[in-house]
Amino acid sequence: MRRRFIAVFRSRWLQCAMVAMALSYASECVNRNEPYWETDVAYLHWSTDVPAITVCSAASGLSADRVGPPMMRSKPMFNEIDNTLSVNIIQRTNEFKKKDSTILCKNMFKNCSWNGKPFNCCRHFHSHRFIIETPCFSINSLQTINKKKKLVVSHFSKNGELKIEFNEPVEISLHGLVDVRFGELQKQYVTVNTGEEVELLYTTRQIIEDVSLVALDFAKRGCLLRDEKKLFHHPVYSKSACLLECALYRPEVYAKNYTLCDCPPICAEMEINNIWNGTQRSVDNVTRCILTMSKPATERLVMKAKKDYLDIIVIVACLLQLFTGINLLDIPKFIFKKK
Repeated sequence: MRRRFIAVFRSRWLQCAMVAMALSYASECVNRNEPYWETDVAYLHWSTDVPAITVCSAASGLSADRVGPPMMRSKPMFNEIDNTLSVNIIQRTNEFKKKDSTILCKNMFKNCSWNGKPFNCCRHFHSHRFIIETPCFSINSLQTINKKKKLVVSHFSKNGELKIEFNEPVEISLHGLVDVRFGELQKQYVTVNTGEEVELLYTTRQIIEDVSLVALDFAKRGCLLRDEKKLFHHPVYSKSACLLECALYRPEVYAKNYTLCDCPPICAEMEINNIWNGTQRSVDNVTRCILTMSKPATERLVMKAKKDYLDIIVIVACLLQLFTGINLLDIPKFIFKKK
């Protein structure tokens, strides 16, 4: 093998030099490769996902800090960051499992409708896997035990209005489909008190990951791809779900510094922009919340790598064909050709 390689090098030294240059250029392309974001405006060909909507009971432990405007609170809603954190969550979860979640759901929800069409609230709002503070139910979430209705808004439907009526005061959070209401997301909510009608208008913009990102390592991406990291309890990875499992299994690490939990963000995210929200006394004295996506998204960001593996292979093949007249498949033929 060694003699054959030396013989090929002596007889075809120029081609070997050009092969080395092509491979060197390919290596440089890999080292200089980096992500970029491309705007996709072909909104007629895709629909906009409605954010996951989480509803939690606000009947117990209501304080002035918890009824303030969203993003205006001085302290996090959940500050139990000691070694008893995991014990308390597991205890609350076990107590919840002993109860009938359907009855709890019916005690919370009264009526639900999507774009004016009624639907069964408790058939599509499902409980979380863990009870962090109070029982919560979510729709459009990929992290709930059961997944039923998927709410989307297309360009032709114009808007998406979710109207929910309740039997008790609640806290409502909008977040990404793969997120759970834990950590920083616990501070982002709207409180609906008894007899109030809260209306919230929002828009979203999604960040989609392209297949070319596999050509980049995590250090260059700064985020995780889908299915790149698995969690124990949650079917889909997200930073908030990872932090929750860190708080469960490594409470001392989470209590010391949650950044040590090794929970990087994901590449495919959803930006939720609150346009307007208002609260007033309902005319019929019904506790109600109206969540409206004011208009479907007309653009989304696609995160890509400047060069993927196929681009690099094509570059190498073209350089070899141009300067040496050989094909990529000719290289192993030169080396392993029988005498």
